[in-house]
Amino acid sequence: MKLNKQTDYALRILIYASLTTGEELLSIQQATDVYALSRNHVMKIVQKLGQLGYLKTIRGKGGGFKLGRAPELINIGQLIRQLENSLVLTNCDQPPCRLSQGCQLKRVLAEAMVSFLGVLDKYTLADLISNRGQLVELLAIEEPGQHKTSA
Repeated sequence: MKLNKQTDYALRILIYASLTTGEELLSIQQATDVYALSRNHVMKIVQKLGQLGYLKTIRGKGGGFKLGRAPELINIGQLIRQLENSLVLTNCDQPPCRLSQGCQLKRVLAEAMVSFLGVLDKYTLADLISNRGQLVELLAIEEPGQHKTSA
């Protein structure tokens, strides 16, 4: 299964938000810059994640977003179910398939999807950031008390 771009970017934004500490709000521009994504995509995704309660969003001047719940409470399987438009791997109706009355493929693919989601249900956002130090370095996030030095 391939996740749609919205889900992929949402996971990345949640990882980024979970790696920042404190009460400081992140800006759309920061997320746009760190992942080289379009501002429009990031705005839509942050809005959706805010509506779902994964992010806390503040509009207006000085606004931004931050994680809306603890990483341990963000289940990856549940998140993907909420963000994906369709979790059906095949559509036997478009175009109509002559095998649909006796085909076992649809059942097998449904079973595979249950297994796929079952694995994702075992993980939370906290699991995705268990290598925090490496991720902070890769995203060039300044930890509190650290200041970038210029050479």
